Amino acid sequence: MSPKILIDTDILSYYLKGYADVEQELDGHESQHGSVFISRITVVEILGGLKAKNASGQEARFREFLQTRTVLEIDDAIGEIASDIFAHLYKIGRHSGNYDIFIAATAIAHQMKLCSNNTKDYQHIPALELINWRKG
Repeated sequence: MSPKILIDTDILSYYLKGYADVEQELDGHESQHGSVFISRITVVEILGGLKAKNASGQEARFREFLQTRTVLEIDDAIGEIASDIFAHLYKIGRHSGNYDIFIAATAIAHQMKLCSNNTKDYQHIPALELINWRKG
């Protein structure tokens, strides 16, 4: 069974900016195991940033990238897991950004590893397996 990987917003941003280490890892994963997955939250974050900068060329490249990947929508199961994560982090005094909670919940709900360079943002979330393709 090939490893399923959900790409966090930062890793996708590095990929789209042409960071060689991330490009090599993502392209290598896809050639060996198939497409990576992306949360709808990541799509919102990336598109929002590109639209705010009026980066229409980058936006077109991103939309083209999405055409060959699976975007995972937020559903009731992900919402339930996200509320559990929120409660857990609140209780231990480690509240994280709401976007991060939904991205983590998406990975957990789909039994995927989350690839992120922001490991500190996710390290206190139980049942979340993290990897990092950023070498620098």
